Amino acid sequence: MQDSAVYDLDETDRALVNVVQVAPRASWAEVGAALGVDPATAARRWNRLTGAGVVRVTAYPRLVGWARHRCLAFVEVDCEPATRERVIAELVGVPQIASVTIASSGRDLCLTVLTPDLASLSTLVLGLTGVRATRTHLVTRMFAEGGAWRFDSLTGGQRAVLRAPPPVAGVLADADRDLLVALAPDARCSVADLADRTGTSASTARRRLARAVRDGTLTFRCETAQPVTGWPVSASFWARVPPHGLRAVVDGLAALPEVRMCAAVTGADNLVISLWLRSLPDSRRFEERLSTHFPSLAVNDRTIELRAVKRMGCLLAPDGRSTSVVPVDPWAVRHDGRLPAP
Repeated sequence: MQDSAVYDLDETDRALVNVVQVAPRASWAEVGAALGVDPATAARRWNRLTGAGVVRVTAYPRLVGWARHRCLAFVEVDCEPATRERVIAELVGVPQIASVTIASSGRDLCLTVLTPDLASLSTLVLGLTGVRATRTHLVTRMFAEGGAWRFDSLTGGQRAVLRAPPPVAGVLADADRDLLVALAPDARCSVADLADRTGTSASTARRRLARAVRDGTLTFRCETAQPVTGWPVSASFWARVPPHGLRAVVDGLAALPEVRMCAAVTGADNLVISLWLRSLPDSRRFEERLSTHFPSLAVNDRTIELRAVKRMGCLLAPDGRSTSVVPVDPWAVRHDGRLPAP
């Protein structure tokens, strides 16, 4: 893999990625029209970036709908020092664990977990080995999720060229599990490839895909290596907001460019905020802004992400580039009914 500096994004690359963020399955003709370049040029640039692991379009259940109808949780994990590397290696292979990050303080690891129900979540958490302790925070409402994060490289006219579906939040049906798994490694795959992967006809694959997009049950996410975005630092704040003022606070947070994810959770702290920042000192400056603009919000804990090992199914190298995908699959079981072996 070449040095990441070779793949610093120029303005055309950033606009290209921005187009795919807005319309992940847009044809190269549509992408080229939005950028004002030849479709072959857009495809060639995209292939260079994907070949280097700088970008990848993947698919997973829409978290807003999943939190509302199924079971979504953030799990903090404390590891025994001697088993930490082994635990991480095992966790990244579990399909129900969408994300794994190494944290700076207060916990060793933070996991994002999707399961069909509480019983499945309990089985997964209680089955973790080599860990000293876990703390599970159930998501009661997802207000913003990281897949909606965008570069700001397009004009209003360029965005108007794209046919982006309106944001809705359905819940993925069990019967669409094969669609999810087939799209996860490359959500820009052709309908013919999707039909082959799901063992259906092209017309059936096209109809099922259109329904998933229309109902908002799947999220297509353009995952970008964080260091090349210009926002290289990840932080999370755990906060408490009076329940009657929660809606006003999260509406204000959603307008801030640093905010990637915002969710209401169970526990002493009822709000989790995940950020992308331009520098480490920006974490302190952002917290000062919160205290000024949202006086009812009390930040009780904060952590800096030392490294993302897995993000929404994408396995990440230390430099943030995608190396492979473990599809997010909340229903995954082994033939004997247990969780799959890593």
